[in-house]
Amino acid sequence: MFWIEIIVLGISLLVIISLFLKKLGELSQKPVVRVSIGNPTTQSHIWPYVKKKLGVVGNHLWHFILEAKDLRPPATKTFQNQVEKVKNAFRIRIRTSEADPVWLPEAAELATPAVVTRSPEDLYLEAIKKNPNDKHAYEALGRLYLQNKNFADAAQTYEFLIKLDPNQDVYWSNFGLASYSLKEYGKAAHAYEKALGFNSKIATRWINLSLCFDALHDYGKAVRALIQAIELDKLNLNYLMMLAEEYLKIPNSIRAEEVLEQILAIEPTNRQAREKLMRLKI
Repeated sequence: MFWIEIIVLGISLLVIISLFLKKLGELSQKPVVRVSIGNPTTQSHIWPYVKKKLGVVGNHLWHFILEAKDLRPPATKTFQNQVEKVKNAFRIRIRTSEADPVWLPEAAELATPAVVTRSPEDLYLEAIKKNPNDKHAYEALGRLYLQNKNFADAAQTYEFLIKLDPNQDVYWSNFGLASYSLKEYGKAAHAYEKALGFNSKIATRWINLSLCFDALHDYGKAVRALIQAIELDKLNLNYLMMLAEEYLKIPNSIRAEEVLEQILAIEPTNRQAREKLMRLKI
């Protein structure tokens, strides 16, 4: 709408100039009258006329702008409502006190979004500082440490959460993951056993427990943990292959052959299982 306002303003100025020239022409055609000091001069006749016309044109121009911006109110509108609409349309802000900023954009699209410079870790730590027993903040912090592979801090965080609520299986499971990543396999195995004590229907926890026992060279327990995982996911060929390899570590080649044949019964084209089976039979 800005270009419309410029055009209207230009037309208005042309109208004022033409009126001024017309009036000046009319006055120049009148007979010259000698006037005494103190009487109105020709210019004193022109200025009130021009001033009046300027006021009329300015008023029409203002109403046209308001109409172009869809701001012209009906007769029932109050003056204060009109002022508020004009302020919003022209992004005007009137200070209500000396404490207000000198200028502040009212429209949301003019506001610059705040730049977040603080890390999520700082935010979680601040929440914990305000409430040392805020489990949600500790949970979020622990997940963040695991994602960032900061396993030492993750282990410490979940160890504290276990003290706050020792009956949460996910706390034990995540503590086991952090401990295993730190090569603390005994702690990790204990943590996974605790987690499975609360919820034994998650196959991956049995697999992780098996990995802990394998790292501790306790292959018998590793086999038993794998069997529990396979009970929950019988067609998982990766689990079956892990079981065959654990049998070979015991060693128990007969059971390893049985597991490899089970894999080939499910997937006859499994090259890895076929090659392992052929080497065992030689």
